[in-house]
Amino acid sequence: MKRANKEELQGVMAGIFQGAQMGILVDYRGLKVGEVTELRRRLHEAHANMRVLKNRIARRALAGSPFEPLAPSLTDTRALVYSADPVGPAKAVVRFGTENERLKLVCGFLRAGAQGTLMTADQVKALSRLPSRQELLATLLAVMHAPAQKLVRTLHEVPAKFVRTLAAVKEAKEQAAA
Repeated sequence: MKRANKEELQGVMAGIFQGAQMGILVDYRGLKVGEVTELRRRLHEAHANMRVLKNRIARRALAGSPFEPLAPSLTDTRALVYSADPVGPAKAVVRFGTENERLKLVCGFLRAGAQGTLMTADQVKALSRLPSRQELLATLLAVMHAPAQKLVRTLHEVPAKFVRTLAAVKEAKEQAAA
């Protein structure tokens, strides 16, 4: 690889490390092309990307970024799964890893502002068991909507009960007249 290409690749990787909110390092050794394609498809559905890393270039790109603690883990065949949402990609990677044992979780990194936290493979698996952002928003909306919905139901019940009472009185009078 020519020096200009390496510098360009280092710039691209530095941009990824500066912009991503989370990253998961995976060892993809032994995966077939079709399996990697399937993993990329699932990650795309989870709004994540996967980038195969050239370790030496990636170490240089990590310098000065919040992802710098990942540098010691850049050995062998590594790919970075990165995204703005931490839970979706973790779910996709862990689910694919359970179906395909050749994909190994190495570690993860969760960014918070200018710093971040290095996560073990077990912590990434625990992160994957959390509800997704959409599920959390739906739950929050349901919790916020419930009191108003209960109030409307209660207010609607008063006239409904009155109408049922009138119907029962009418029915009783019709039966008495007959």
